[in-house]
Amino acid sequence: MSAEKLVKETKWTIGVSLVVSAALFITWIIFETNDLPFSENKAFLALSLIPLSAALASFLKLMKIKKNPEMIVHETDERLVAEKNEADAKTLKILQGLLFLSYLGYTFIIPEDTFRSIGWWITLSVLLFSLFAPILFRHIMKEI
Repeated sequence: MSAEKLVKETKWTIGVSLVVSAALFITWIIFETNDLPFSENKAFLALSLIPLSAALASFLKLMKIKKNPEMIVHETDERLVAEKNEADAKTLKILQGLLFLSYLGYTFIIPEDTFRSIGWWITLSVLLFSLFAPILFRHIMKEI
């Protein structure tokens, strides 16, 4: 990956994250000021913090690149990228284990919610997605 492409990608990440964060924050403001009934309006405020923090992290990365252009080598060196991908894969395996334990815990601690509660279905869906998404993405990447 070239230096220009990395900087451009980082700027796009900042822009998109800020737009999503602003949209969620404005939605929260609209729901709060108009007293529109929704399960919990504070959820939009909390969700707006996620893309805002992603934009901040990307901005700090961009500042680090501009301060020290040699850092781009760390972003583009194949060995370091492979190391990063291996760490990401191990992190995914740990998160899959935690999701599995939370799914089992939810099922055994609150057995009356099994098949009825939206929380149970969401936990099951996220667990299944985390198990099948890598296979699906590998298949998509082979076709590209």
